[in-house]
Formats: sequence, C-alpha cells, structure tokens
Amino acid sequence: MNNVSSIVRFCILLALLFGLIYTNKQLGETNARLEKVEIKLGGAEKIDCNEKDSIEKVRQSVVRIIGGEAEGSGFAIKSGGVILTNFHVIEFEPTPKVVLPDNSFETAEVLMADKNADLAIIKINKELPVISWGEPSELDPAEELLAIGFPLGGQLSGEASVNKGSLSGRRRSKDVGIEYLQTDTTLNPGVSGGPMINICGEVVGINTAGLSGLGLGISSDSIKQKWLEMATAEDPLADVQKIDFKPEESSLEAVRAFYNYLKARKLEKAFDLLSDNFKKGYDFDYWKQGYEPLLDTSVIKIEDDPEIENRVIIKLSTKDFVDEEIVYKYFEGYWDVKDVDGRWLLWDPEIKEVDPDFLWFYE
Repeated sequence: MNNVSSIVRFCILLALLFGLIYTNKQLGETNARLEKVEIKLGGAEKIDCNEKDSIEKVRQSVVRIIGGEAEGSGFAIKSGGVILTNFHVIEFEPTPKVVLPDNSFETAEVLMADKNADLAIIKINKELPVISWGEPSELDPAEELLAIGFPLGGQLSGEASVNKGSLSGRRRSKDVGIEYLQTDTTLNPGVSGGPMINICGEVVGINTAGLSGLGLGISSDSIKQKWLEMATAEDPLADVQKIDFKPEESSLEAVRAFYNYLKARKLEKAFDLLSDNFKKGYDFDYWKQGYEPLLDTSVIKIEDDPEIENRVIIKLSTKDFVDEEIVYKYFEGYWDVKDVDGRWLLWDPEIKEVDPDFLWFYE
C-alpha cells in the first residue's frame, strides 16, 4: 500500500514537473513573441496603442487638396485651419481648394512654401483636429508605419486610404538638409502630402515620393526645421505662383481676370466683370448658384482673335465637386468684350463643352 502511494505521489510530482517545464517553455515562447510584437510596433510603450483608433482619429485631420495641375493630400498641424502638404501639390495653384472629411470644401491661402524642401503650409477658415508630433529618431528598425492619404486624387471618392509598411532605413539629402524615412510602402499619386504616422497616431513624417514597394517621407524633425526657416524667410512666398488681376488693361486681360476670379472663388469680382447684356437682369445670388460646386478653373489658352477686334479666344478646364467626386470638364470658344463707360466688360460668349483629344491641349 505504501509502495502504491509512493508511486502515485511520484507520478503527480513528475506531472507537475513536466507541467512546470511546459508552462515555462510556453511563457518563454510567449515572451519571445511579445518581444517581436514590441519591436515591430516600436517598443513596449506602444503596445497599448490601438491601430484602428489611431487611424480613425488621424483621418479626421487629413484633407484632399485640389489644384489646377495637381492633386494630393494634407493634414492639420496647427489650430486655426493650418495645413501641411507637399509643395509639388500646390506648385501651380496659388488658391488651392481643400476638401474636408465631411466633403465640404474651402479655398485655402498659401502661407509659406519651400520648393527645394517640397513643403508648403496653407490655411483655411475652418478648424480641424491637430495631429500630434512623434519622434522619428526613436523609431526602431522595421517598426510599423502607416501612410494616410487620397490615392489618385479626385478619381477615387471615399475616406482617406491607409497603407501599412515598415521602416526600411533613413536617408539624408545634404543639399537640401532633409532627412527622409524610407519604408516598404508603395505611395501612389495623390497620397503625397498626407501624414506618415506610427501605431499611436503620431506624425513622424509626410508622404512625399514613392515607387512600387518603396515610399519616402520627410521626417517630422526636418519638417519642424524647415517650418522655422520658412516662417523667418524674407519672402516665404517666393516660390509660389502668383495670379495677376488686370481687367482694366485690355479686353484680353478682362477675360483672363474673370477666370482667375473664378479660380480664386472671388465670385463677386467675377460677376462684376459681366455686362448687363450678359446678366439679362439676373442678380449675383442667382448667377453664383451655377458655380457652387466649382473647385477650379484653369485657362489653357487665351489670345486675341487676329481678325475680330475685342474678341478673345479661350480654352479652359474646370473641376466640379459633385457627390463626393471630382468632375472634369473642358471648354473652348470666345468672348466678345466691350468698353462700357471706360471699363472692359464681358459682353457676349460663344463657348461650348468639348471632349478633347491629346493634341487639343497643345494646339
């Protein structure tokens, strides 16, 4: 009987021993996996960060930016509607339009820009949640990063997309004085200017350039440095294209000013260049209804008619924001312009919508 009890106790102790060994092994494997997760996420302090919550929060600060020749993304970096984007997104657009997360849009003012650094800061008269800054110097090798923005600009509607990748390395441009974060994320056109964030939703860079399987973002450290340099520059708008409004100079300049006022959404000034012959008794409030969805008007060609005096030939493109999508249209024709009491006024148009081929833009 005693022998049986001894055997039972021995078996129990042996089972407990094997159980302890197995548990320790499992704990070791779990700790190893946890360590790998920590490394992937960027450290133990980021374990508590929720990727889904971070994405949803940041999306409220990310906007689409529409110009005449380019489209991209941007995000709020300061209260008062201050937005950061890439310079190449607004390079040819002094009055970019900003499409907000609620699908309304605002006309932005360019505050400062640096072409070489490929950074620009613009402002709208609407508040947006400001994204907090992260520390790119604290990023671990292969740490997960998220690139947020609007791929293909206005060709795809919906919320900002998210591309996930890992930090591949750091690169530096000595000529420009910029540090880049290299990731294995493919950055599609349109995502430029959007935030590159860590798992906790902190901005560590701005999406800037990419190829298949490679993305480059200007690090937040470089952004802050270039922001300071732009803010203290003698002319922070030196790289920004200007719009001239000279409607009093000639019939051609009156037509040019009309479309530039539309581009800048200075609709009252555009309406003021229309003659009573064109208005036919309609007031400004009635006329402007047709331009409510207008995001951009870009003059492609404008010239005096060589045969008919004060007739201005024109080609132009427009972008309207309709049902969360951007609708592109193209027009050609002419305006007859008259001097009325010393003012050049747009008198009578003959302009039609066209479906252009490639050569139309260069003829």
